[in-house]
Amino acid sequence: MTLVFITLLALSWTGLSLAILAMLFRRMMPPRQAAWRAFGIGLVVNTIGAGTAAPGEPLPAILLILACHLLLLAPLLLAARREAARGGPSN
Repeated sequence: MTLVFITLLALSWTGLSLAILAMLFRRMMPPRQAAWRAFGIGLVVNTIGAGTAAPGEPLPAILLILACHLLLLAPLLLAARREAARGGPSN
């Protein structure tokens, strides 16, 4: 049961961080580029954080963060495509 809660916490943290990063990058670049940049930066930073937070066995923590990012990549890109099709302000 604890593993389920840890997984849900990791998934929600990843979703929140990717959404905030994409929103901030959206002010500087097109939605699709902002989504990819948020994904890349979030993946690097969260992977480093997960690897250092689990000093005994970093591989499961890193795999969990990688899985969460990959699960959230499709909705992030879908939202970026929808925003671009809606004709939001472009830079």
